[in-house]
Amino acid sequence: MSSSQASVEVRGVLLPLQEGQLLLPNAAVCEVVSYRAPDTLNATVPDWLLGTFVWRNHALPLIAFERLLGRDAGEVGLRARVAICNTLNGNDQLPYIGILLRSAPHLVRVTEAAIAPVAGDELQHEMVASRVIINGVDAWIPDLDALESALSAYPL
Repeated sequence: MSSSQASVEVRGVLLPLQEGQLLLPNAAVCEVVSYRAPDTLNATVPDWLLGTFVWRNHALPLIAFERLLGRDAGEVGLRARVAICNTLNGNDQLPYIGILLRSAPHLVRVTEAAIAPVAGDELQHEMVASRVIINGVDAWIPDLDALESALSAYPL
């Protein structure tokens, strides 16, 4: 096979939310852990910022991504997990973000043939970089830079 015919593949992970899924590169997710109730924050924070979650001696913010999009995050079920994600800007104060999941994530192989943008996407939100169909599944690609910026406005 020539290099022009070679397919580029990225290993990704689908993070199941209550009403949808997030798609991230596998390298962006450090670990997935069982959910436990976060510590509440003293300051007034938006409802999508659930509190802080301690992971490996780091207090990191726990996000309900659906609430961030103005959707219902539902009740936290017995299968709930937290995806621990790397931040992108090298901020020592915020090296990780926790995202609340409905259940365990799924690994996916992202290739040109497996992914397509959603045409006429009505969801235009600053925290969503793109909306795609991956292997027949609708998913949001979050804008982790925008999320990290939004979090910097709140004391953790």
